[in-house]
Amino acid sequence: MPTKENLKLQIEWFNYFADYIKQYDINLYNDACANADNVERQILEDEFVQFPELDEFISCRECTEEAEPDSYFCSDSCAEDHKNNLRFERERDEN
Repeated sequence: MPTKENLKLQIEWFNYFADYIKQYDINLYNDACANADNVERQILEDEFVQFPELDEFISCRECTEEAEPDSYFCSDSCAEDHKNNLRFERERDEN
C-alpha cells in the first residue's frame, strides 16, 4: 500500500508533467483533459448502473408514489384528487 509521502510525490510528479505538456503542446493537453473527463464520466455512469436503486423517479404529486411515465400522477384518480384539492384550496383562499 502506498504511503502518504509516496502519494504526495506521485501527485507532485503528475502536476509537473501536466504543466510541461500544457506548455509544450496545448492541443495534446486539451485532448488529454477531454479524454480524462469522458473516462471519469463513463466510470461514474457505470457505477450508477450498478446501483439501480439510485434511479430517480418522479413522485406522484398527490400521494408521492411513483408516477406513470410522462405524467405527474400515479393514476387518473390521483390526478382528479389533486385537481379537486387545488380547487378547494383556491376557493378557501378566496374566502
